[in-house]
Amino acid sequence: MAQWFFDADADLSHIDSKTIGIFGYGNQGQAQALNLRDSGQSVIVGSRQDSSYDLAVGDGFAVHTLPDAATESDILFLLLPDEVMPAVYSEQIADHLKPGDVLVFASGYNIYFGHMRPPDFVDVVMLAPRMIGKGVRDTFLSGEGFPSLIAVHQDASGKALQRTLALSKGIGSTKMGVIMSSFEEETIVDLFSEQIGGLYAIRRSYEALVEAGCTPETVLLELYASGEGIEIARAYRDLGLWEQITLHSRTSQYGQEVTSRLMPDEDESERQRLRRVIEHIRSGAFAREWETEQESDFAVFDRVRRQNLAHPMIKAERELYRILGRIKDQGNAL
Repeated sequence: MAQWFFDADADLSHIDSKTIGIFGYGNQGQAQALNLRDSGQSVIVGSRQDSSYDLAVGDGFAVHTLPDAATESDILFLLLPDEVMPAVYSEQIADHLKPGDVLVFASGYNIYFGHMRPPDFVDVVMLAPRMIGKGVRDTFLSGEGFPSLIAVHQDASGKALQRTLALSKGIGSTKMGVIMSSFEEETIVDLFSEQIGGLYAIRRSYEALVEAGCTPETVLLELYASGEGIEIARAYRDLGLWEQITLHSRTSQYGQEVTSRLMPDEDESERQRLRRVIEHIRSGAFAREWETEQESDFAVFDRVRRQNLAHPMIKAERELYRILGRIKDQGNAL
């Protein structure tokens, strides 16, 4: 059973005298910065001169260059994209770290795969919300909170866990609860959820139904375009994956629970495929593949993206979305 922590387990006094620096003022950065400030913490932002800089200034934060913010901060939230974080860290942040500083990651990726190796005189922790940035802010304001994964990779101060819990409380996560995890576990679970092929499974279903003579518009509405799936996902969250099924008709229940089961050999084949996905991540093969892709200026990614956008389903989707009023014309969203 995993270990959980809640508001009563966290004490903000462990970070009350610290200056918190937010590096990467995107959706997560903005939400966490605002929540920490509303929790009474001293927050600054490190940013280059771009739209995120202007946004942080507009939100009332003192905004510094990345090196200056690193110098001023005692706790550094590294909320930059995984692929650019190592370079930004080594070039503009690493030389300004002080003994006792805390590096806070929202993803285990760069530590687990060894792309970043912080000095041994800083705490290295993870605070990974299982919620998009807007939800981080909205559920803080509503008092509901949101779950997060936490981990301590390096405890130079002897107080890394207490500091992580205090930061979790500051952003509003201990209200719902945080779970003790690891940089490895967060990386595997996060990448796995992105790589199991959900988008392609939906497209194969579209292809099969259209091939069977169903109209593209009807198929798209059934599979995702109506928005019904949003309500079903909410029921998954609130009631549980199998408990929510009672909200459906008995015919639907039978189809989902009985008819859709794979035969034993098919089920084992799918399990083997999922195991290969996990091993591809855990071994570092995916990280090496992604690094090579970046070095090649995203050649494979751009080619596959063009292929996916050229699929007949996309044309049918655009036509349906114009009819539904979701787009004004072929290229502009409402």
